[in-house]
Amino acid sequence: MSAKLFGFNDLEIWQRGDRFFVRYDAGAHQVAMREDEISKSEAEFAMQGKDAALKMLFRLQKRLEDSGINPYVSNIH
Repeated sequence: MSAKLFGFNDLEIWQRGDRFFVRYDAGAHQVAMREDEISKSEAEFAMQGKDAALKMLFRLQKRLEDSGINPYVSNIH
């Protein structure tokens, strides 16, 4: 079962069972929706508000880039 826990503009935090996901528009000039798994602590931090959500997102994108994944390309099909 999925539950939306938080939303701000095009950024949403979802929970599925005991797993957490962030869904967001990663495109700069076009819509490129992504969904990436995050930890419970990242989800809790992001749900503190807009600034925290953006900080978590930037950290996630850096982590994805460091692991060789392009965080600016849609992974939702």
